[in-house]
This record gives sequence, C-alpha cells and structure tokens, in this order.
Amino acid sequence: MPLSPSLQTLYADLVQQVLDRQAKAGSVYTQKNGGAAFLYARRTVGAIRIDDYLGPASDLSVIARAALIRQEQALARQRRKTVSALKRSGVPAPNLPLGRVLDVMSDAGLFDSGVLVGTAAYQCYSPLIGVALPSATLMTQDADFATAELAIAANDGQATMLDILQRADASFRAVPGLKLKAPPASFRSADGFRVDMLTPIYRRSDANPMPLPKLAAGATPLQYLSWLLTEPVPAVVLSGPGILIKVPSPARFAVHKLIIAQRRRPDERLKRQKDLLQAKALMGALHETDPEPLLSALRSARAHGKAGWSDPIRQSLSEIGVKPDR
Repeated sequence: MPLSPSLQTLYADLVQQVLDRQAKAGSVYTQKNGGAAFLYARRTVGAIRIDDYLGPASDLSVIARAALIRQEQALARQRRKTVSALKRSGVPAPNLPLGRVLDVMSDAGLFDSGVLVGTAAYQCYSPLIGVALPSATLMTQDADFATAELAIAANDGQATMLDILQRADASFRAVPGLKLKAPPASFRSADGFRVDMLTPIYRRSDANPMPLPKLAAGATPLQYLSWLLTEPVPAVVLSGPGILIKVPSPARFAVHKLIIAQRRRPDERLKRQKDLLQAKALMGALHETDPEPLLSALRSARAHGKAGWSDPIRQSLSEIGVKPDR
C-alpha cells in the first residue's frame, strides 16, 4: 500500500534535516575550575550520558560551537515530534535495543564507511520507496530483530567496537570465534542481542575474520557484499530525534536477496523464506513506483556471470512467481 504523499514528504524532510546537522545536540553547561569557566555539552548516546569538553567559556570559537549545539538541541526536539508522527502513522521503527545500538554506531561515525544490512536495513525501506511493506516480511523469527549486521570496509574508529556497543548496553561482550587469537567479528548482549561485523571479499586469501585493528574487532568476509554495497543511500531510523545511517539501495537489496536465498544451507529454511519474501515485497513495490533501478540492478548482477549470479536469480524469481525478464 502506498504511503501518503504527506508522509513521504515528512520523511524526506526529516532525512534532509538530519543530513544538514552542524553539531551534535546537547545541553551546554558551565563548570568553574580555579576561577576560570569552561563549557561542556551533555548528551545522551544509547543508554549513557556523555559530557563533551568544549573549552574555555571566554573563547569566541568555543562560544560559537556552544551556540550551534544549543541550536541543534532545539532542532532535535522538533525532529522528535516528526519521528513520533511517522511512527503513529505506521512507519516501521526499531525496538529499543536495536535503536540504541544504531544510535551508538551512528554517533561513533561507523556509518561514514559502514552500511547496515539484513532485516534491520529492510525495516528502513518503506518510507524510502513510499510503500508500506507487508509486516510479514519484516521477520520470520524473533531473532531477526535481535541482530544488527554492519558491513564495513574501512578500518576507522575512535574507540573499540566493544566500547561503542557498551554505550548501548553495558552487558555486551565479544563472541569468541573458532580461531582463539582472531579478533571478534560478533558481539552479544546479556539479553541475546547480537551485532555481526561483515566485510566484502576482495581476494580468496583474505583473512577470516578480516582484522579491523582500530576497532579491536574483525569482520567476516562475504561474497556478493561488494556488489550489494555499491552506491548505498542515507536513511533515518525512527528512534529519538532520528538516527542517520546508510543502507543498500532498495533495488540491489532485493536482487541480493534473490541470490543468497539459493545459497542457504538446508538448515536455514526460515532464512531462505525470509529472503524470498523480502525480495518479492521490495520488487513488487519498486515495479509500481520506480522500476528502472530494479531493472538496472538485475542487469548489473546478471552481467557478473551465470552460475553464481544469473542462475540463482532465475531460480528465485521462479519460486516467487515473478517473470525472469522483469
């Protein structure tokens, strides 16, 4: 079902407002030390509060920075109202654990080079494509909303991945891999929320997991991921004042689901079903609203070869009842 033009406009305006931010929202306060005054900004990130030191209260550049933070705090309050309005209208939003995880990731700059994939990304597509995707495709098992998958290629980071995640939930711990000395590519909270780090395969000799030393973490190399991550798009997660992330283009996400559905193991029947349901829902929506990107994504994938690309696409299209030439 198409979203109303007013909802689409409201969401598009929200995305632009978040993209236009000039500072992180916070509450500016003064603290004196030895007769001198210093400015700080207190802000909430995930489940904690962070106090950012701004500098001497007499410094003109610090005063200007504080003014931007106060201005952003006021704008953030307005964006919260927009987020609430979109949620009341039925636009999908994350649950609390996922929202907090995405908040700390975004605050740490991980979406400068990273892209959210999986069901958490799929949840963001309704307002992007202007169609209310069927709720049945969002999840085939409860675990889908207890996982965040971050595809990352750059070794960036001001803090370790564990430190970042513990801002969302202090119980997060690294999940040991098969190789004892390898950096962790997965993290899990005490409630079972899991964060998986993924990265494209560049060479067959790539380490698994691929080390990300600045994050004190690793990432699991996956086939097809490089193609999926070509030209990602910005999106805003409906949590708090809006969380800026990146997701794959809807068309590439749909075609990627067609491919990996045929690569699932026999014991991954539910994941395979979810892949096909999400691909069918997205393709149907895009066919009605903007078919050219979908056709372009199909052409691009098929151009990579037959066995690993065209054949699984054809098989999945047959299974979901879509003509192969769409």
